[in-house]
Amino acid sequence: MMTLKKALKLLDFLIEYETRMYNGMIDPTKSWNIGDDSFSKLTKTLSNCHKDNIRILNMIKKELVPNCKHPKKMRDKAPDGKEYCMNCNSDL
Repeated sequence: MMTLKKALKLLDFLIEYETRMYNGMIDPTKSWNIGDDSFSKLTKTLSNCHKDNIRILNMIKKELVPNCKHPKKMRDKAPDGKEYCMNCNSDL
C-alpha cells in the first residue's frame, strides 16, 4: 500500500525530472534550439508537454497536501512514537 508520504516523494521526483527535461529542452545554447527547422519545432512542442506535466503534477500534489495548520487536538502518535496530524495524515 502506498502511503501519502511515499506518494509525495514520487510526485517530487517526477516534478524534478520533468523540470530538468523542460529546462534542458528550452536551453538556447543547445544545438536543437538554433534555427527554425522541424527539429527545433519538435523540441518546442516536447518542452511544452513537460511544462504541462509539471503544472499537472503540482496540481495533484496540492490536492494531496491540504492547507492544514495541524491543530493540537488533531495530533496523535503512531505506534512507532512518531507524531502525526489526524486531520491531514502528515508526519509532524
